[in-house]
Amino acid sequence: MRRINIVVALGAALAMSGAVLSAQGTAVPAARAFAVTSAPINAPDLVDADLTIDSMTRSGALELVSANPDRQLPGHRHEYLRQVHRGVPVHGAGLARQRQDGATISVFGTVYDEIDIDSVPTLSAEAALDRIEAVAGAPPATSEAPRLAILPTELGELVLTWSAPMRDFHTWFIDAHSGQPVKRVEHLYTESAVGFGRGITGAPQKVSAWHTGVGYQAWDRLRPAEIVTMDGRGELVDRVALFFPTPAWLEAVAWDDDNEWANASITDAHAHLGMTYDYLAQHQDWHGIDGEDGRILAIANLTGYYNASYLRPPFGPQGSGLMSFGVSRDDVPLVTVDIVGHELQHGVTNEAVRARTGLPVIGRQTFALGPSSLTVEGETIRCGDYHTFPAIPLLREEEKYAYMCLDEDFRTTTSRNGRFAMWMYEGGALHEAYSDIIGTAVEFSVHPPGEGLLHADYRVGEDIGRVIRRLDAPHSLDLGSGYTLPDSINQAFRFVGVLVPIGRYTTIRYTRWGMRGNRPFRLSSDGYNGVHWNSTILSHAFYLAIEGGTHSSGATVTGVGGANRHLVEQAFFRGLADLAPPSITFRIMGSLIRQSAIDLHGSGSAAFVAIHEALTAVGL
Repeated sequence: MRRINIVVALGAALAMSGAVLSAQGTAVPAARAFAVTSAPINAPDLVDADLTIDSMTRSGALELVSANPDRQLPGHRHEYLRQVHRGVPVHGAGLARQRQDGATISVFGTVYDEIDIDSVPTLSAEAALDRIEAVAGAPPATSEAPRLAILPTELGELVLTWSAPMRDFHTWFIDAHSGQPVKRVEHLYTESAVGFGRGITGAPQKVSAWHTGVGYQAWDRLRPAEIVTMDGRGELVDRVALFFPTPAWLEAVAWDDDNEWANASITDAHAHLGMTYDYLAQHQDWHGIDGEDGRILAIANLTGYYNASYLRPPFGPQGSGLMSFGVSRDDVPLVTVDIVGHELQHGVTNEAVRARTGLPVIGRQTFALGPSSLTVEGETIRCGDYHTFPAIPLLREEEKYAYMCLDEDFRTTTSRNGRFAMWMYEGGALHEAYSDIIGTAVEFSVHPPGEGLLHADYRVGEDIGRVIRRLDAPHSLDLGSGYTLPDSINQAFRFVGVLVPIGRYTTIRYTRWGMRGNRPFRLSSDGYNGVHWNSTILSHAFYLAIEGGTHSSGATVTGVGGANRHLVEQAFFRGLADLAPPSITFRIMGSLIRQSAIDLHGSGSAAFVAIHEALTAVGL
């Protein structure tokens, strides 16, 4: 038997951003990150984690949110305990603990030590909602009261906040004392009878439709979860109303008079939603988006909408989320099986974690230290310089902020001797990685491996005539000027940030400057955070664990082979759906997937060895 010791790496960047960094140069509460697996080498860490949980539970600093039996393994139980301070939850802080026959076998998550913050808001809930509406410039998305929580900022500061989802598709957080905005979180993730139709590739598809007596609706009532596909009729502006709770969705359900579906976009979207449901149910024992066979709603045939997206709750026509499928710039409908699976998995990623923890996946941002200057094509920026965000007519005036640099004690500085803080939106990249992984897995479940249309491969979007990402060979896609997608964490795209003041606090704003590995880059505009590019770090590990091969670093991975791909798919899915806390990073996700492989297959199994080697090769 081959024995592999797992060394738990919490990540220097995570520790930095949680320990000492602040805009004012003052100490902030220390964040303790746990990524403790059941590998024998981690036994002392498991004892320490249990003692921490017991102590914090007795003091009231941790409270149980959920305790559920394992979906697959008898004797296993999953708990999630969130951190609270004087009765107020600390947003995203808490610990996910797995137990087997009463013994702790894994703990993942983050908690804060020595919190000293006033937990009584100055603003009432009603006043806070009025203030949030003024800040967002949009009314509330629901009738629910705002939520009071202590929010850890990107700089590690803790702020008492009120938050609420608004009809601008964001949840806004404001200071519960001053009413100043602190953060906003986006809800939009972008990219009974059986009839037949032809999809965008010309291949016949089964369309599970409901016979109304006068025609057929794209309303699948044969599967345990009803799947409803609405027709955008090429009218994006008129269909935006369906992004909010409304009974009008009943009038928008796609319809055909003879069950010979002619619209390729509707045909493929509806059929591929069903295929994705089947894959999740049959291969992952997961039912629908929410795991409980809740109704699945989508809208297709949105010409003029150059994207495919998932809009998470409380948005969508029933407040349960909505998938939207537009077209490419060449007017090809974005409804191939891997793209449809990608968007549906965004919903699963959010809902699986939310069901256990009370929160969806939270986008953790981390930083690493870069150089003191960057030069691209003769243009140079240095610590102490200012970045200019150009004016946008009717929206904002020109803005200038100093590039964020740190001194040797990791405190902000404008000195030329400082070093750039290079930021990466890890939570968003992991969201995209899982969507690509499951989208690819669905494709392999319905098509034979091979090249060309209606064959399964590791290319995302190839059936629309454009490869968006490659899980097998990230370096083969040139983004321009010789920049390629990363296949390891040390090649990640990181961005120089600026500190934007918001009242007493600051938030991180990404500039167009950054580094991929040790090479600087400059984008044509600001605002991108690289989540789609950085997603290939984890999705390439998924590919290697199945197919094996030699990584660009020279590391060799012995994959399980295509015939055993389900072993890897199950381990990756379980790591997210059953073990993950809401606040995750790449390195914590690597430990989660390893633990999942141990749970399902054993630490001496070929599947675990393949997964461990693949994650190690990409730096996780």
